[in-house]
Amino acid sequence: MQGMGKITGFLLLSGTFLFALGCSGPAFEVRDGLLIEHAQIVTCDSSGAIRTYLGNILTDGTVIRYAGAEMPRVSGSYRRIDATGRFVIPGLIDSHVHLNNIAGMDFRQRRGEPELVEGYFDRLPLNFLYYGYTGLVDVDAYAPQQLEAIRTKSLRPDIYTCGKKVAVMDDFEMEMGELSPAERLAQPFLFDPYNPNIRLPDSLDLPSHSASYLVSRIREEGHVCVKMLYEDASSGLPEVWESPSPEILVELVTEARAAGMVTLLHAPSLKGQQLALSAGVDIIAHGLWNWTNRPEEYLSTNLPRTHRDLLDSIAARQTGYQLTFRALLGERDILEGKGLDTTLLSKLYPEAYVNWLIMEGAPAGRARILARPEYLARVNPEFFVPVRARFESDSAFFQGLYHNLGSKLDTVASYLAGKNANLLFGTDTGAMNMYSHVPGYNGYREMQHWEEAGILLDKLFRAATYNNAKAFGMLGAVGTLEAGKRANILILEGNPLQALNAYDQISDVILGGKAYSRSDLSVRTRL
Repeated sequence: MQGMGKITGFLLLSGTFLFALGCSGPAFEVRDGLLIEHAQIVTCDSSGAIRTYLGNILTDGTVIRYAGAEMPRVSGSYRRIDATGRFVIPGLIDSHVHLNNIAGMDFRQRRGEPELVEGYFDRLPLNFLYYGYTGLVDVDAYAPQQLEAIRTKSLRPDIYTCGKKVAVMDDFEMEMGELSPAERLAQPFLFDPYNPNIRLPDSLDLPSHSASYLVSRIREEGHVCVKMLYEDASSGLPEVWESPSPEILVELVTEARAAGMVTLLHAPSLKGQQLALSAGVDIIAHGLWNWTNRPEEYLSTNLPRTHRDLLDSIAARQTGYQLTFRALLGERDILEGKGLDTTLLSKLYPEAYVNWLIMEGAPAGRARILARPEYLARVNPEFFVPVRARFESDSAFFQGLYHNLGSKLDTVASYLAGKNANLLFGTDTGAMNMYSHVPGYNGYREMQHWEEAGILLDKLFRAATYNNAKAFGMLGAVGTLEAGKRANILILEGNPLQALNAYDQISDVILGGKAYSRSDLSVRTRL
């Protein structure tokens, strides 16, 4: 018994000593704080290396005051969250969205359904938060009034924007939209003096269509990035449009860099991505899925040497690269009848919108895709007919085409990941008004495509946090869990470095220091 007393005394002394150590952390006084205790913290450090440790996070107001292994000594007004057994990560960032586009409803349909439109946009920011997206980059702010309406919501992700996409005269979108000459001249287009095909009225005020003027205006409007577009005949369409010349793209990149702005080029083709590299563009928007315009080679999935060399250069230069699987595979989901899970949709959309989507929106969206063979056969038979001849039916054509494009993008993604390229997580949510692009959930689908392509979970985590924040100049404010940064934080039930479904096991979303249960963000709860 005497020996037991010594042991008991030793344990008591040890416990006192350990308790003292536990209380020896840094001291803070807070006014409106959160103390997240005993969490498995997963974050990147300032170099981008992933750190995992057992620790605690203290916020005050909108800012992280402390993140570390020691237990801070806190006084003042704060709430405790016991995160024992759970994982705490930075809020996710989707760096490629189109917030003015409605998933499942085109602009003609919108005019006739104002109440459905209002309900959709009421839910839009909450749906992104439901899936952990506390930061969004809208890459084409062509509808500033709608963006401002979203920004006035009391609960929404942080929103960053590129200015309205910079177009050259008679570019891809002007041609596809069949704009009249007057409508084209009314656009804030970029004059390309290096393209001899461009003809403009002598009365036009050319200085207001220069790279310096447009970049200056985009910056004054408060945007963080400048985006241009490049498409060519490898899209399967006859190239009847004008594309930006290498020289004008260099001018735009130079002006944007001098203004401290990030540049993006929409470029899913070999020539487009080669142009982006030669001009010094910061971010290539979209994976390389258009490999050739030669019909006899179009369905080949063997990565050509020229394409491999391009990807090597992209990786070596650490050019930002948005894969955006969903830009393609969202359409595949539609053709396969996916994207209409009413159990899921009822958590994210008002009942009236779910009903309209099933009865009208989804069938119309699918019909638009199914009409493409007839359109392509009419406008580009030299390309389409030999490709279509490889398949027995339109159904087999679609199945084979999307399998082919998905396989190409898998190859590109896997290759770049193996070269430690600067992958950025973006979804293209809202593109083509696809109903399969359910805001927030579309991000989880994008993650699934990354995993299917063989990209490791650590690279996915870095792409959706640190890489995105760094690429868009936000790393001083978000992207990691460090003192002084904005308190955008997720608490997960699972480890995102071990299982992808951890991203669908969110228990709490902390936005600007305010904690919300995930269940409170669903349509069934009114905050």
